[in-house]
Amino acid sequence: MRLAISHTTRYLYSFPARSNINELRLAPEENSRQKPGSLTLTIDPVTELSESRDLFGNLVHYFEIEGRHESLMIRSDTEVETISQFDLPMRAMSVPLRNMESETGNADLHQFLVDSHFVSKNPETWREAIDIHLDHEKTWGALIQALNDYIFDSCTFRDQILHIPATSVDVQRDKVGTCQDFAHLLISYCRALGMPARYISGYMYDPGLERSENAAFVGSGQSHAWVEVHVPRLGWIGIDPTNRKWVDEHYVSVAFGRDYHDVAPIRGSLIGGGEERRLEVSVDVRSVK
Repeated sequence: MRLAISHTTRYLYSFPARSNINELRLAPEENSRQKPGSLTLTIDPVTELSESRDLFGNLVHYFEIEGRHESLMIRSDTEVETISQFDLPMRAMSVPLRNMESETGNADLHQFLVDSHFVSKNPETWREAIDIHLDHEKTWGALIQALNDYIFDSCTFRDQILHIPATSVDVQRDKVGTCQDFAHLLISYCRALGMPARYISGYMYDPGLERSENAAFVGSGQSHAWVEVHVPRLGWIGIDPTNRKWVDEHYVSVAFGRDYHDVAPIRGSLIGGGEERRLEVSVDVRSVK
């Protein structure tokens, strides 16, 4: 499936800003599940861009606007070819949990097993994760799906673009949140059980939105977040707690990290701007014939 993605973010300031420094993680990554095409980044006011790779290999763009300005617009346009890997979840259903020791002892996966900025484990995390574990079959796929289903069934989705992601402990207590929050909660359950889990930021294609119908998926029409779990012999497999489904060719991953703190699409600082600021975000994902 070939998808065209346009992501526009606009900041409107009540007082002129200056020394506006930003880093962007908006370029889809290349992996076995997707092949990105060229990326066009447009910044207004116009400025120069530089790029580098972060700790995880995600492509990061940087820019600075030194002069006074009353608004900032950031737009990314790209196309991505996604590849179906429908068999991976089925194969995970046959991987026994006795192979878990091979993951907990893997030094390369250690950072995806321990606490991070938004993800931590408390006694209640352990209790809920273990209760779910004991109630289901003893395979990686079955347990991952059971944890995912539990979040979908017990939590209420809150659609809030300006929402600051919550910690996994807060989401576990309140049972309400956004796709970012549900990803943090699922990661905490997986890590509590010794299953390496990482946070994915990206986009979701919803055919219903393209036909001007009702959205079929929660969180479509904006940036999205889900989780990948590392399964022995299979590698990273994606699953979406917001929509209770395994990741397929409708998903485009942009960056991965330990949690949202590592992969925020836009992060910056500025001088001025006033106390009243307005943020407008628009995401459009369409199929390309």
